Amino acid sequence: MTEKTTKNEGKKVYEVGYLLLSNIEESKVLDEAGKIRDIISKNEGNFVSEGAPEMKNLTYPMIKEISGKKQKFDNAYFGWIKFEGNSEMITLIKKDLDKLETILRFLLIITTKEDFKPASSKTKKRKPAKFSFGSSEKKKKEDKDASGEKEAEENKEDKKKKLDETIDDLVIE
Repeated sequence: MTEKTTKNEGKKVYEVGYLLLSNIEESKVLDEAGKIRDIISKNEGNFVSEGAPEMKNLTYPMIKEISGKKQKFDNAYFGWIKFEGNSEMITLIKKDLDKLETILRFLLIITTKEDFKPASSKTKKRKPAKFSFGSSEKKKKEDKDASGEKEAEENKEDKKKKLDETIDDLVIE
């Protein structure tokens, strides 16, 4: 086994998604994102791709203690970085990211190298989301009685497929 093969063993693709505090000056946001890149580089991560931080409204308020005071944030700069590495370096990266005071929250996951993009408007129109979690128990019983158990099972499979398609339409990576 060559040294190069040994060095690449156990490598996976990881992604860190992060929220930077909204009170950072806009001109300094890229510098703060650069600190995250520096942590990954310092721990020998190989960059795959990244998304520059953008201001986003948060779904719910988040609280962070800064200089002994709790502060509430309704928005933050969201960005992400994909990189290759091994499990030992992930522990070190996590410890270093925990120390950055400008990070509101981050998530470190195992992912794939591929970037999935939503279909263009020319190839597929995006449908509005529709959720249907089935009918009431009474309606289900009537369906089984009227159509038989086999048809009800096929109907259940159709609903699962439609729900899966709806979820696929909603997912943007």
